[in-house]
Amino acid sequence: MSAAPDTQGGEQDQDEGDRGRRLGEAAREETRPGRLGPERGLTACERLLDRYGYEPVRDTPTQLRLRNCPFHPLAAKAPDLVCRMNHAFLAGYLGGLKVNGLQAVLAPVPGECCVRLTPSGDDDPGDQAAQDR
Repeated sequence: MSAAPDTQGGEQDQDEGDRGRRLGEAAREETRPGRLGPERGLTACERLLDRYGYEPVRDTPTQLRLRNCPFHPLAAKAPDLVCRMNHAFLAGYLGGLKVNGLQAVLAPVPGECCVRLTPSGDDDPGDQAAQDR
């Protein structure tokens, strides 16, 4: 992720969202995973997030907590900027990867990334098992 001053917060968020979406589309093209429900989608996301230093951990089969913010020094100085950028990037990645039933949400916890990947609640819970097959 780029680290620019918060002079154009909305534009920076859009840039990170676009970057995440492009990475998600590339990952989808490379792996051709088919339909991704929450559990399989998180598995695909874990690889990228681990590679970028987020230290992902599953709290539940459909919820991912990020134990590290790779931009912690900058986040200490400009938490709103970094959290918005992380959120936009991760939401874009989920969109590009075409993961069903997951969302990136802001959930700040001291010492961790401010974003978590959680069930979106948009899908019928009874249908999630079918999506993950």
